[in-house]
Amino acid sequence: MSCRYWLVTLICLLLISGGDIRAAQWLVLSDLQLIDGTGKAAYPVAALVIQDGIIHAINPPEPLDVAPTDSVTRIDLNGAWVMPGLIDTHVHVARFPETLKQAERILKQAVRGGVTGVRDMGGDARTLAELTRALFNQEWAGPALAYAGIYGGPSLFDDQRIAGLAPGFAPGGAAWTRAITAQTDLKLAVAETKGAGATGIKLYGNLDAELATRVIHQAHQQNLKTWAHATVFPAGPGQLVDAGVNVLSHAAYLVWEAAEVIPADYQTRTDAPWDQIPPDHPRLIALFAKMARQGVYLDATLYVYQTLHQVVPPGQAEWAQAAAAWGARVTAVAHRMGVKITAGTDWFEPDGDELPHTHEELALLVEQAGLSPLQAIVAATRNGAGALGLAEVKGTLMTGHPADLLILTDNPLEDIRNTRKIRTVVRHGRLIEPL
Repeated sequence: MSCRYWLVTLICLLLISGGDIRAAQWLVLSDLQLIDGTGKAAYPVAALVIQDGIIHAINPPEPLDVAPTDSVTRIDLNGAWVMPGLIDTHVHVARFPETLKQAERILKQAVRGGVTGVRDMGGDARTLAELTRALFNQEWAGPALAYAGIYGGPSLFDDQRIAGLAPGFAPGGAAWTRAITAQTDLKLAVAETKGAGATGIKLYGNLDAELATRVIHQAHQQNLKTWAHATVFPAGPGQLVDAGVNVLSHAAYLVWEAAEVIPADYQTRTDAPWDQIPPDHPRLIALFAKMARQGVYLDATLYVYQTLHQVVPPGQAEWAQAAAAWGARVTAVAHRMGVKITAGTDWFEPDGDELPHTHEELALLVEQAGLSPLQAIVAATRNGAGALGLAEVKGTLMTGHPADLLILTDNPLEDIRNTRKIRTVVRHGRLIEPL
């Protein structure tokens, strides 16, 4: 055939492809022990092959067939342990001065510390939308980000910490911080929240069961997830589960399911009867059975209650210590009943160059809530992806999933604290230097 024929063929191929014929980027990891996040025991893998950020094959039967123009990086791990990147299901990164700058710093640090996915449970959606755009375009390396719009009764936004998540707007008047009443046009409100980029609605406080149910149903009609504090005062855990909520946060607030009366004011949440209600109370057992049947996740947030006394004045955190102890015990009961637990911290950004506190949440799930190391890893990977609404694409290391993974020097199944011994982080196929 003539050179002219081949030239015409090449031009046609360029036209068909839009002129974009790119060399593939391959990363081949060999000789490793794989914890895939599904709950299956670790197993040896001769080769894990990643193409353009996606897992192409695990133990491929044939040698890698690449084009001459492709780029191939091969790393012999010499038996190192590989697991999915961690997913923290309860963070707040867009609530600081210089919000965008601070949030970018926090997320860059988080991914270097092994966190490759987060669920932001309340922040300035303008910042969160910009972060989402930058992360999607891989302008810099950070965790995948899902975020919520906050819904609550009007009095909730008397709290400046919540009203302050939307500078420039009246309290409760932004698309992502909504003061809700029986007269609110929920179809419009939810549409505007979705337009602000939120992938879920957080039911925060001062909502009764009827209004909470209406919010949950409308959110689901518009394909948004619904995430709620375990009690939103006066709506209780069972009422939220009956309404179809996807995730309940803060195990300590489950105590109100067995209380005789739930107050109508969210600010009374710390007056809970933790010393009076056993974590295996019959009403809680019935709740956990229903949560397990319906696939409702529990975002336990043990870490924040364990450490609150370190950041408040002396004498003001007694309630948090009681909440921490009871929350760990009730998480153990919920787990035994088949409820899917996730790893959320509600405070994952450390000071300095330390690892994210997500690793501490994992340790608490094992040491205080009775999960095995493997179960805790599932909580922080597969279950976390499910809570974000990303179970089909994240949280497990399977063919076709994004290559978000940790390479560890020591076995985390022997000691969950070995998740901190990070040799390398891989985020969407890119090698990242750990902290």
